[in-house]
Amino acid sequence: MSIPGVGVQTSAAFAAPIDEVGRFRQSRTTGAYFGLVPRRHQSGEIDWTGRITKQGGSMVRKLLYEAANSILTRSRGSFARGGP
Repeated sequence: MSIPGVGVQTSAAFAAPIDEVGRFRQSRTTGAYFGLVPRRHQSGEIDWTGRITKQGGSMVRKLLYEAANSILTRSRGSFARGGP
């Protein structure tokens, strides 16, 4: 099964930095590894959520963004958000 927008370049760019899959206990932690989680500041009554942290490889973030954009806007299949 192929996902529209995810090709050889995106797959290789995602798999290369991960190296050993056992380092991640949950699949969600890979997002933090690539800097795709929001910046947080919590102190007393302040709870501030900012932009993504942008840690890790910028090329992987760009390729994942383009793949997600392709899935959400151009696909009419089961990968589309709220589609038919």
